[in-house]
Parts: sequence; C-alpha cells; structure tokens
Amino acid sequence: MTPSAQSRYQVPGALHEATRSLLRLRTTGDARRVAQHLVRELGGRLVPAGDDDPGVIPIDVSFGDGEPLLAAAPPGSAARILLEQYLPSFLLDARHVLQLSDRTDRLAESASTDLLTGLPNRSILDRALGRLTADETVILLDLDHFKWINDSFGHAAGDQVLRVFGRVLRGAVRERDTAGRFGGEEFLIVLTSPGGADAVLRRLRAEWLTERPFPVTFSAGVAASAGDPDETLSLADQALYAAKRAGRDQWIWATARRPASYQPPGDYVQAYVDDAIVGNRRAAIRLTLDLLDRRVPREQIVVDLLAAAQRDVGERWYRNEITPADEHVATGVTAVALDTLMGETNQTAHGTHCVITCAEGDLHALAAQMFGEMLRERGVGVTVLGASTPADVVAEFLVRSGADSLAISCSIPIFFPGTLRLIDAAHRQGIPVIVGGRAFGGDPSRAERLGADAWALTALDAAAILQAWRCQPPSIGREPTPVDPAGLRLTAQADAVGGAAFESMAACFPPLADYDEHQVARTREDLVFIVRSLAATMLAADHAIFSDFLQWLQNLLARRGVPAQALIAGLEALGPPVEAVDSGAALLLDLGRQELLDGR
Repeated sequence: MTPSAQSRYQVPGALHEATRSLLRLRTTGDARRVAQHLVRELGGRLVPAGDDDPGVIPIDVSFGDGEPLLAAAPPGSAARILLEQYLPSFLLDARHVLQLSDRTDRLAESASTDLLTGLPNRSILDRALGRLTADETVILLDLDHFKWINDSFGHAAGDQVLRVFGRVLRGAVRERDTAGRFGGEEFLIVLTSPGGADAVLRRLRAEWLTERPFPVTFSAGVAASAGDPDETLSLADQALYAAKRAGRDQWIWATARRPASYQPPGDYVQAYVDDAIVGNRRAAIRLTLDLLDRRVPREQIVVDLLAAAQRDVGERWYRNEITPADEHVATGVTAVALDTLMGETNQTAHGTHCVITCAEGDLHALAAQMFGEMLRERGVGVTVLGASTPADVVAEFLVRSGADSLAISCSIPIFFPGTLRLIDAAHRQGIPVIVGGRAFGGDPSRAERLGADAWALTALDAAAILQAWRCQPPSIGREPTPVDPAGLRLTAQADAVGGAAFESMAACFPPLADYDEHQVARTREDLVFIVRSLAATMLAADHAIFSDFLQWLQNLLARRGVPAQALIAGLEALGPPVEAVDSGAALLLDLGRQELLDGR
C-alpha cells in the first residue's frame, strides 16, 4: 500500500480517536501522550528540540510536560502534508480543553473548599454526612477558648491558628477519610472505618502540640454511625459538649443506643414514580434531594428510592398499567436524578479501576450506572460503558484504559450468552470478572458456571471483593469457559427456530390467523425469547431459569388478554425445530410445557 493510500485509510480513524480522547484530557501529560500518538498514526516521528533532522516541523507537542518534542516527516511526503494540515488545529483544541478543565477544577475547588484553611467546607461535610454508612464514625472538634485568642491577639492571630490547625488536621487523617471546617472554630471528621478514632485524635493532639502558634487545645465528641446522619451528628455534638463540661482538652465517645436507620416511606416512592412516568424531572429530583437534605446516605437513596422506583415502574409495565414509552420516560428521569444525586460526590478512588458494562444485548443500563455510582462511593475507580457494548470493544477498552477488573451487570438470563462472551474476552486479557444483577439470582452458582471470578449481591460486597483483588488478584485462565454447546447452538439459531415455530403454530392455535401485524410481531418475538431462555438455562445448567421465565411470560400474556392456550400452542410448535438442534433442549422444553399444564 502506498503512503498516500495508507493515509487515506488511517487519517479518519486517527483523528477520530484523538478527538474522542480530548473528552478525557485532564493533565498536560494526557495531552502529550495523545498528541504524540496522533503524530505516529499520521506517519510522522518525534524528535527532540534542537535536532537537525531536515524533516522537523517546528511545532512542540510536549505541552510543557517533560523535554520539548517536535514532529517530523520528510518534506513533500504524505505524512508531512497530513501533519501540517491537522496537527496545529488539534494542538490548539487540546490547549483549549486543558484551559477549560483547569477553570472547571478551580471553580469546583472554590465551591467546595474553605478558603482560610484549604480544607473541605461545610457543603462537602454535609454531603459526607449525607452518605454516612453503618461502618463510619463522626468526630466533631472545637478549639478551646478560641474567642480569647481573637480578643487578646486580634483576628489575624485567630486566622493563623485556624490555618495551622487545618494543616495539622489534614495530615492526621487518611486519604479516604473526610476532614473539614464545619464552621467558625469547629471541625468535623468522617472516618470510613469503625475503629481508629482514638488513634487519629492522639496523632492530631501530638502534632498540634508541636505546631500550634498559641497555647490552644481542642475538645472532641466521637459518635459511631447511628444509621441516621442527623442523629449521629447530634450524638457527636452532645459528646463534644460533655468534653467541654469535663474540663476541655479531651474527647468523649457518645454512649447512646444506635437508632434504626431512616427509611423513605412508601408514599415517597409512590410520589416519585408518579412524577417520573410523566416526565416531571424537577419534582422527582426535588424528592431525591429532599432525602439528602434529611441526611439520608446517598447509597441508601439509590437503593431505597431510585432502585425501588425502577422496580415499581417495571411492575406497572408488567401489570399493563403503563406503556413501554412511559417506562422509558421514567428511566430517563431516574438517570437524571441519579446524576444529580451523585454528581457532586467527593470520594477519591484508591488504586483500583473497574470497568462496568451491561451484558452484551442487555439494554438496561441504569442498573449498571447505579452500581457504578455506589462503587465510587466506596472508593473504587469506575468507568461505566453502559448498555450492550460488544465483547471485542470492551476487551480493547480494558487494555487501553489500564483497567484491572471488569464488572458485568445482567438483568435477564437471556443475556447470558453475551455475558459469556464478555467474560471470555476479559480473561483473554488476563483481567478478572465480577458479575451481578437479577439474572444471577441469590447465590453464585450461575456466575460460577459462566466462568465469572466472583459474584456480588450488593455494591458493598463488590467493593470489598475488588479492593481485595487489588492486593491479591485471582488466578485467570485464558481458555474459553466450558459450557453446554447446545446452549450456544440454540442462541445462534434462536431467530430461525422461533420463525419455524411460528409458521407451524397456526395448526394448533387457529386464532393466530386473525392476528394483526402488531400481534404477529409480538408472537414471533415471544417465541424467540422462549428459545433464548432455553439456551440460557442450558448455559447456566439451572432449570429454574426456564421455569421462572415461563411463569413470568404466562402471567404477562394473561394481563394482556392473551389466552393461556396460545403459550401452550407456542411451546408445542417449538418442539420439532428445537429437537433438530438438540434433543436435551427439546426435553427441557416439554418439561416446561407440562409444568404449565399441571399448574392450570
């Protein structure tokens, strides 16, 4: 292939990839790597500044990060033409992106940072309290006799005390803890582990005695999470008051009993769903943030309000009370509410990067997004790819992003073939896989049969597993997961098998002849879903998958006015084409049909 012909094919892809990378730029190092990659993809090379290469183009692609580097290509070459045409404008765009990112970071910092101490401010502390979990501890501190410093030495001296205390406090806590200025001379710490408060306060006191510019002590109240953030803060405040009364320069633990955690009332979920299905985003978001204002932890809002609302929406669709369009509108509203709720989280990732995707074919992306946000709350670095990303695309992204794990969300077992492809693709790259979602049921058996390295019922469980993998990754086999090949054959032929069954179904179900175009399409679709459910059952070696699916489908059809005989006729029509693929699958199909007949 000639250079010019090669360039015609490479240029669009190279520029497209580089332009997409602009969306992820955060540092000059990022920009340098992207620009250098673009130079190479366009056929050029990189040379140090001052090099006497006759092909040097005087354009620095280092962005001031490290030694200056220039692009080079022979004069008159196709690569030279492409570099001169596209590289300057790309570098200009990259610099604009970095400037915007820097402004955004400064704005975010000014909105979340106490200007005097440099610590997180009250708004960040309120958010930390709002997502308080059962394992966390709250410490409320107050500088003793601080008013005396202001009155005796002036406010400049008081400001100096606050600045130094803020610096000492920052050094006394761990990166995953939150410590900030609560207001005036009060400071607050949220520790992410139930123990360690005494050690933190001892460390803080020792360092403060060394660094303090005036003889100022501090008192503190300590409270283990009581479930409700308001109650926990009240307990810490009472303990602080007790420490003051006991003579100051000490800390006291709250001793009150832990109350039950706050639960959103049922009518709250009902009101949210009523707003969501009609697209009333503002009202739904207001309900969501109202819970946050009540200091309900973010994770709890996601689980007890947003996820509960989505389940209720699904049930309404299942009961034929709302249309698929209503369901999609509600899902869009909840996606916005989730972004609003979690968009200002200040949690820092701790050395692990998990890519989250839905099973290939699964379009229910919201569950994966909720899962990802809750992992972020637990300090896990996360990238959510969303709905139905092909396995080869996921594998390429895993390598390119430097991810150390893949999490797969699967809502319905018929997407197990796509889950299997994702697991095998990740394993070929040596990357472990954790799975979760309703499709896997309440134990790890289905996950194990599909070759996953772990299964998690909750985001809390998943975060613990992923953090453990950071220290000791599981052993990964590179070979494909051994599954029943009949399940793979049924998956590949599902459309053909369903179509053949539909053609013969009229003989055992005469009303089919009077179906309109929409009813015909739905019937074909149901037949294909039955085959795919049969395939998933064989892949996971779990007969309950097919039994549960048939029961669900029978109830769904009944709610839509479809006679029970239609499903029986469809199962009978599926027999011969399924038998042609695998006799064991045909037997499983007949067992399912018989269960429905026996249950009448």
